[in-house]
Amino acid sequence: MSHSLPANMRQAVIVAADRFEIREVPLPQIGPGEVLLRTRTCGICSGDLMPWYLARKVGTVLGHEPIGVAVAIGPGVTQFCEGDLVFAHHHAPCLDCFACRRRAFVHCPTWKRTALDPGGMADFIRVPAEIVRVDAFAVNDLTAEQALFIEPLGCCVKAFERVGCVVGRRVAVVGCGVMGLLNLQLARTLGAVEVFAIEPDPFRRQFAATLGATPLTPDEARTRLRHTVEVVVIGPGFPAVIREALDLVAPAGVACLFTPTATGIVTELDLGELYFRDVTLVTSYSCGPEDTRQAYHWLRSGKVVGPITHRFRLEEIQRAFDTAKAGGAAIKVIVTFAEEDNS
Repeated sequence: MSHSLPANMRQAVIVAADRFEIREVPLPQIGPGEVLLRTRTCGICSGDLMPWYLARKVGTVLGHEPIGVAVAIGPGVTQFCEGDLVFAHHHAPCLDCFACRRRAFVHCPTWKRTALDPGGMADFIRVPAEIVRVDAFAVNDLTAEQALFIEPLGCCVKAFERVGCVVGRRVAVVGCGVMGLLNLQLARTLGAVEVFAIEPDPFRRQFAATLGATPLTPDEARTRLRHTVEVVVIGPGFPAVIREALDLVAPAGVACLFTPTATGIVTELDLGELYFRDVTLVTSYSCGPEDTRQAYHWLRSGKVVGPITHRFRLEEIQRAFDTAKAGGAAIKVIVTFAEEDNS
């Protein structure tokens, strides 16, 4: 395949916190231990919709949920063949440092340094050797659209690992965007006795109901669930939502802060009240290689299904982002790449 690769490719560059441009650049060149992927699809992450996050990424390429086909393989790579459908995480740990020995993979210096080149919203992607070695693998038994949920679901896997056992427990998922819908499916899969989906948007509440959750508006949750839910997963990163969600947690229960507030935004909490209620608050940031492999397992088993609602082409990236940003019926927006687009 590699002999027919083009000299140039397209990529979607972040030029402002809410604006993107398609630019043509030379194809990345791979070296030993590296793989070149021809992108098949890439999701728009919920995190990509936070203006403060994108503002820090201006000048880089959007997207970290790509799935692609291996079209060139560097010396020393043995786990892939040309033509394999490949998942590659956008970071990878060294597996040997102090953080990795504690399984705190996202705090590994190598994890923080590594990245896909140039990013997911590009016709071709160079996967650095560190990622190839640790957190890239063939997913030929999934479709590209199934496989793009490995990284998002991996974040959910990590969150529930940090929360602890949910077997026989009641779980509330606050916010039913794509990550909330993945979290509620995973909670059911892991043995939760009942899962509540708390969401103001009626379309998203109904979507959650089709996945086996009990849908509630925030007002209904305040009335029915106060201090009664053993595990609460908090999606929206807004102080008011976080405070309300914490009020749902049962004594000796656990709340998981799944999405961050912007750095510098302070959430006022009555720590004394949380103390005497014995509430455990945990955070969960991104995921590591163990989590992505477990996510692959759940997707392959069919027990968790990724809910795609909108598809766009790379040249429509601005429209794709605007659609995702609007929320509502736009639960998961992806960009697809036909082979003729990048051949």
